[in-house]
Amino acid sequence: MSDPRPEDEHVDASSEESGEETETPTAPERRHIDRSITLNSLVKQADNIGPQLIKNIKRDDPTWTEERECLLSLLHARMLLRSIIEIRLAEERYAAGNLSVHEIQNILKNQREDVETDWIAEIQELKRNMIAEIRKNHALEKQLASLDKRISLLIKHRSNIKEIIAAATAKKPKSNKERDTARVDLTSKQMEAYQHLFYLLQTAPEYLARLCTLVQPERMDNFLDTVILTLFGDAFSPREEFLILSLYKLAISQEMSQMKSVGDLLSVDSVVPKMIITYNRRKQGHQFLKQVIAPILDTVINQADLNLELNPVTIYHTMISDIEIQTGTKSNLNRNMKEDEILEQPDVKRILGQRIEKCTAICEAFFRDVLANVGRLPYGVRWIAKQIQQIAQKNFGSSDDEIDKVFGYFVYYRFINLAIVTPDAFDLVDKELSILARKNLVVISKVLQTLFTLNVFQGQGGEKWLLPFNSWIKKQNADLKNFFRELPKVTDPSEYLRVDKYNELTLKINPVIVISLQEISQTHQVLLEHQKTLKLKPANDPLENILGSLPPPPEISDANDREIQLTLVNKFKENLDEDVTSGATLYAETKELVIGVFKGIPLQKKREDEGLDDLIGLLHSAQQFGKENGQPQITENATKILANLAKLEADKIIIGSKDNYESFLRGIALEVTNRAEIREQQRKENTRLTFALRELRKHGAYLNDQIQQYTNYLRDVMNHYGPKDASKKSAKHIKFTYKELSKKGIIVSSDVPKLGQKTMVFYIWSETPGEFEVDAKLAGKSVVPEPMKLYLDELLEKANNNVSELQLDSVTLDVNLTLHLLNRNFLKKIK
Repeated sequence: MSDPRPEDEHVDASSEESGEETETPTAPERRHIDRSITLNSLVKQADNIGPQLIKNIKRDDPTWTEERECLLSLLHARMLLRSIIEIRLAEERYAAGNLSVHEIQNILKNQREDVETDWIAEIQELKRNMIAEIRKNHALEKQLASLDKRISLLIKHRSNIKEIIAAATAKKPKSNKERDTARVDLTSKQMEAYQHLFYLLQTAPEYLARLCTLVQPERMDNFLDTVILTLFGDAFSPREEFLILSLYKLAISQEMSQMKSVGDLLSVDSVVPKMIITYNRRKQGHQFLKQVIAPILDTVINQADLNLELNPVTIYHTMISDIEIQTGTKSNLNRNMKEDEILEQPDVKRILGQRIEKCTAICEAFFRDVLANVGRLPYGVRWIAKQIQQIAQKNFGSSDDEIDKVFGYFVYYRFINLAIVTPDAFDLVDKELSILARKNLVVISKVLQTLFTLNVFQGQGGEKWLLPFNSWIKKQNADLKNFFRELPKVTDPSEYLRVDKYNELTLKINPVIVISLQEISQTHQVLLEHQKTLKLKPANDPLENILGSLPPPPEISDANDREIQLTLVNKFKENLDEDVTSGATLYAETKELVIGVFKGIPLQKKREDEGLDDLIGLLHSAQQFGKENGQPQITENATKILANLAKLEADKIIIGSKDNYESFLRGIALEVTNRAEIREQQRKENTRLTFALRELRKHGAYLNDQIQQYTNYLRDVMNHYGPKDASKKSAKHIKFTYKELSKKGIIVSSDVPKLGQKTMVFYIWSETPGEFEVDAKLAGKSVVPEPMKLYLDELLEKANNNVSELQLDSVTLDVNLTLHLLNRNFLKKIK
């Protein structure tokens, strides 16, 4: 017989048969049922099939048993499908935050206690330590860089380097006593105002975005160092990354709004390239260079005999110089030969062909590694590219080729290229970079730069000998464009970093920066200069408010400069009616208060009807509960929540009573359901920072070890070279006649009369390593007021730059032959 009950009653009946309880979906649930419309329709179809089969089945039919089994299987499938739908709906409700107060309280009750323990304090301490280590390492790197060029030249020419060591050891860090000389201390009011100022600059990017376009070019580098490296650190947490990318988005949008095409970003007057260079000096950029670029750099640098000099004129002149320094005689080769004639020389043609082949292979390796590692590029670099692409297409209707040229400029020329040309500045090599290796890298960078900017060599000026690379460059264009298509495919910072403007306002510990007094003074000064232009509000502008509370910027010299830790504080936190940011702070604080109240009050009954929770009624009950049970904190918090909700609704931060505070409760539910994940992110960040700090300290130890090894090496070199007669204490004066020096080609020309040339003698001696004194005498009397000076590093640099002559007071000397003379007469084992 057919069952006379309506079809929807069959569903309930089957549920009763299975012993399963079903609940009527709540209003929030209904809003998400449409996402599972297909699954629900399947259940309805199953519900319809059961009664239809029963209607058509005759009890005395022999097939009844088989049909009954089929019906039972169908009913079991329907129950399974219903369970799947219910699980899916529950997952969607949790993901969307559509939970009742009862469910939120259950989650809070079941969360482990250690979930409430965050890592913020330890993370802040790690960041302070890391910034201190970075500054120490930076000082060591600067010390090494200042000596690099002179030392490399001296070692190459086997010179006396005692002066270099003396100069290095003389530059010791200042003692505490010296550092405290003329000490400048900020008053407590100044410190408080600067805490407010730098917090505002860090979290309100509108000010710095405007200021970046106003700073004078000669002050831009120092300004960007302060803004990006000091104020935002090294992106040690998603917070700093989110804030700095917010600044970049505004700065890029602002600057491009004043342009006529996307290509204007490549102008020398554009601020964006300078900002991107500074951004790439941070941790993420260095990691990419270390992982992708450094291995190939090591291969190039470790080839001691690799020479990629492609200028035929330079090759030709180098051949002449090598011959003259080795033989001590002037070469008969024509120094004034034209480039076209040089290119016809067999030796030059052979060398050029070999070097072009080697250079192409190296460029291919660099290019392929960059393309294969687009996913390793710093997220910020790719996101900046995305902003440029979107604005260019919207404002100018730019083509892909136009945008690609800008991508190549920023990604290669302003990032990868700098690391290839100066790998030691990025800590990508663990050995001294020779002059030859540096020149090789410059040639490689020129070829790659032409490729990444979608150009070819035109054969004009110095590019004539680079034309053979054009065929290779053209073959790579298709792959390069695919790389540029992939480059901007990233999600927004809020999704990638899981940070938004509200996260900033729930910090339990204030951020800390390490900043020098000079940086504070310079930033204060530049803000005062542009205060009127920077003003965002006609009245009660936050920046104007803070600057008005400060005295003039302190005058800080290099001698009394020092670093301080500045804890950043939001001055306007209590002014909740000021702006949206203040409203967001109140919103976040109110959520925390509600969570605390939900923990403290009894578990609410499970809601049976389809209505929404009465948050206001619940808070009034909480007030009463606190009074009756001796828990005044609950009463106080509930009262404060009610006042905050009224304020948030008045300021249109939340919808409030119009939706019975449903959206506000949803925000609390999301906060609670993701609480463990937030703490896990902090734990991972703590681990990441601990590792980064360890690496920074290892790098500092490495730099100190390099300085020590470098010093020891130079001392070893000194032991092999010295004056010819080391047994004598006084400096030996070596005599040369004018005629002898002229005949050897050392004296090229002079102002000495011919009569005086016959009797003039020169005495050369050295009392200070690297310095030589020359005295000219006639009839035993000096003809110059004081001895002329020859500096070894000056001669070496001129020789390295193919400058053939050195002008002294009255004579002009040949650089190469003068070096040969000094090496032969003043250094050991030079033949």
